[in-house]
Amino acid sequence: MISYEDQPKLFSIVYGEGVFNDIVSIILFGTVTKMQSVEFSWETPFSIMGNFFLLALESLAVGLVGGVISSLLFKWFRFLCHSAITETLIIFTIAMVTYFISEAAELSGIISLLTCGITMAHYTWYNLSP
Repeated sequence: MISYEDQPKLFSIVYGEGVFNDIVSIILFGTVTKMQSVEFSWETPFSIMGNFFLLALESLAVGLVGGVISSLLFKWFRFLCHSAITETLIIFTIAMVTYFISEAAELSGIISLLTCGITMAHYTWYNLSP
C-alpha cells in the first residue's frame, strides 16, 4: 500500500482534484437551482456561466477578506499570541465566520473556507507565537 510519505505529490494532486470537483459541482448546482424558474433560451447558458463565475469570485473574496483580517489581527494585536489555545480558537472562529457569511449570502461556503485557510496558512502562520 502506498503511503503519503512515499508519494506526497500524488496525494496532493488527488486531494486537490477531489476538492476542485466538489467545489465545481456545488457551485454549478447552486447556479442551476437559481435558474429553475427561468425559461430556457439561447441566452441561458451564458447566464449560467456568468452566475457561476460571479458566485466563485464572490466566494473567493469572502475567504480572502477573512484570511487577511486574521493575518492583520495577529500582526497588530500581539497580546493575542500569548496562548496557543487562544490563537487556535481565533483562527477557527474566523474561518467558520467566513463559511457562515458565505452560506448566509447564498455563496459557496466551501470555497470561502478553503480560500481563508490557504490565506491563513500563507500569511497568518508567520504572525503566530513560536
